[in-house]
Amino acid sequence: MDETEIKQKFKADLVRVKDALVAASEHYNIWYIYKNDKDRPKYANVMNRYLSFFRASISAHFTAMLLTLSKVLDKNTRNNRISVYSLIAFAKENNIIESTKMEEIEKNLSVSDKAYEKLQVLRNNVFAHLGKIDSTEAFKKAGISPNDLRDLIDQSIDILRKIYYACDQNDFAFDYYSKEDTYSLLDSLMNMNS
Repeated sequence: MDETEIKQKFKADLVRVKDALVAASEHYNIWYIYKNDKDRPKYANVMNRYLSFFRASISAHFTAMLLTLSKVLDKNTRNNRISVYSLIAFAKENNIIESTKMEEIEKNLSVSDKAYEKLQVLRNNVFAHLGKIDSTEAFKKAGISPNDLRDLIDQSIDILRKIYYACDQNDFAFDYYSKEDTYSLLDSLMNMNS
């Protein structure tokens, strides 16, 4: 590959990782609105009215968040996998990011390693495979909370932002609409059923 092709490949992979991270964040936001102690009581009647839908939706959004975040932070850079780690490996191999900026990015990424390992306990025992423990036990075994998952998403966004800026990609738009849309949907259902 020539220099132009290398930069095009890196940018394309960077956008794919960013899109996956946006998806993980959006799934988390929807799941959290359904499950948190502040919102759930307000919408309990609507959620109970459409119980099958919300039961499936809660599970689907959490599973999608967990698996997508797991992909974004996958340390296995072989087999054409694209992740934050493969982006860093490719950038280092092709001198795309200045070494001092790369050191800072890697330092920030190492902070998320422990949380990623906890995420993998959930993934491997309940959500990607049928393990012998349920999700409550898996959360205890992993020693991770929903807030830890939000923090891991936020750390990943910060790391990706640093990668973007380190290679002069200034178009890091990170739009969230799932919160507003979820509240709007729940409010509409609540008003329709009152």
